[in-house]
Amino acid sequence: MKSRAAAAILLAVAASGAAPVPGTTLVSGHYRIDWEEQSFTPCGGHERWWVSDPGPLASHYRKVVTDRNWGTVYATVRVDVTGPGMYGHLGIYPRAAAVREVVEARAPAERDCRARTIEAE
Repeated sequence: MKSRAAAAILLAVAASGAAPVPGTTLVSGHYRIDWEEQSFTPCGGHERWWVSDPGPLASHYRKVVTDRNWGTVYATVRVDVTGPGMYGHLGIYPRAAAVREVVEARAPAERDCRARTIEAE
């Protein structure tokens, strides 16, 4: 009975767009590189994650952000997400993510993040 309740709570948290359970997650959001920043902000979430390994997203980023060193792309990616902690520059990020697969990457648009949240798998 307790395991069913725990599973229901985890499912409700994942569906609400709250922080994911650590592990591999398919997520859409904004990947940003700026001064001392390499972050991913998931749609529907309230956290910015440190991107410890952009993996295949790095080449997509360079195709979209061509006229300057810093910028933002909208992406749907499969990432390995850590549990809560202190990551990235000055430890200000509550989680770290390593990109494993890119489903979509493009320039940001107004329609971004509409009806897209963290998907728990």
